[in-house]
Amino acid sequence: MKKLFLMLVMLSVASMMTAQESAHRYEIKSGILHEHTVLSGHDTPAVRYFDNYGDCEALVQTIDMGALGSFENTTVVNKDKSWIYNESSKPKVFDNPTWDLTFVNPSQAAIDKYKIVDTGEDEEVLGRMCRKFTYETTIGRRNKVVKNTAWVYKGITLKCIMINGRNETLWEVTDFQENAEVPSNLFTIPE
Repeated sequence: MKKLFLMLVMLSVASMMTAQESAHRYEIKSGILHEHTVLSGHDTPAVRYFDNYGDCEALVQTIDMGALGSFENTTVVNKDKSWIYNESSKPKVFDNPTWDLTFVNPSQAAIDKYKIVDTGEDEEVLGRMCRKFTYETTIGRRNKVVKNTAWVYKGITLKCIMINGRNETLWEVTDFQENAEVPSNLFTIPE
């Protein structure tokens, strides 16, 4: 259960922190998003910071492991690479599996790869009109398909429901500060 939870958390991080090579990810210069993920009764709060229209992004996540305690992870993403670290570990680099997934002018290759569908439906989330999309991602060595429904505002996902077999994960933003001053040191990978 712990591995599945961590894998889904990492997938949600990767899915929400995607980039497109030829353009900025978002239509907003900077922001601070307070968010949480709910999986099997576990609520994982996080704060996402972005600058330069999403070219710089960092996620500070508190992971509660119940009786095992909680710990804080920081993830920094730069296109196809991500670094994750906490106060007791050195940064580990891994491939960002969804680096090419974007909702701002996605390439045809990305549309085909993720089966992105613009549902044509608009819905208000946090007082902002969002466009609803569906798409698919995969996790694990066996590439298990995760079906996602996302509510997107100017390229920024404000809510997402991920279905992995019988497991449903809700990820949503609870507060969004647009064009906020974001400390640049958040995007620096410690040595």
